[in-house]
Amino acid sequence: MNKIFRNLGLIIILITISSCAVKMPLSDNYYTNQKKVGVVYLIDSIRVYREGSQGLLDVALTPGKRFKEPLQIVDKKINPTNEIKGLYEGIFSAKGKPLKEIQFDYDVKKLKKFEKPSSSKKKYHKYDLRSLKDKGVDELLIVSVSYGLLVSYYGMIETGKKGNSHIASEIIDLTDNSIVFKGYSDSVEKIKGKWKTPPEYENLANSISNAISKTINLEKTKFNK
Repeated sequence: MNKIFRNLGLIIILITISSCAVKMPLSDNYYTNQKKVGVVYLIDSIRVYREGSQGLLDVALTPGKRFKEPLQIVDKKINPTNEIKGLYEGIFSAKGKPLKEIQFDYDVKKLKKFEKPSSSKKKYHKYDLRSLKDKGVDELLIVSVSYGLLVSYYGMIETGKKGNSHIASEIIDLTDNSIVFKGYSDSVEKIKGKWKTPPEYENLANSISNAISKTINLEKTKFNK
């Protein structure tokens, strides 16, 4: 269980960092060039997230197992993988810009940090991804997705539960590792009624599904230039 909560805490930190990171909107003429784009999807499994004033000790003591089976049941119906992939494939296809999914292990422990040119004012991806040009692409779109149940706390007291969804996306020019686009989309949705309604957990499923749909719509507006 301790491992579960360590992972949970790490994900919350990552979401917070991405939410505070610098954003770069897509340029109005982005789709006019014919650079080939590779896409890597980093879609996390459904899980529990937390917000509030809990400390690390509180997290370790929080009973999270009760959500595991319900979320697994819900995920069989609402897993957003195909919808997420369809979002970007549909947009890029409509714009006439080549997009293909590539296999790449985006492991920060294995990636080399990029050394930014001292005289450049461009923004660069933290890790050097230029070698991916060997896969026949000129740019790389990285899509990171997390979704599940967001539980709010005040100390050790649960104060609420919501469906939660987060998408962070970034496009990197593989010629020089510079960032072409960077943004994120977040949504939360209140659970209407009780969350614990076995065997299908409809209320829980609806809240997470609605959060995912809203996030996808927000992301769509960022790419529909």
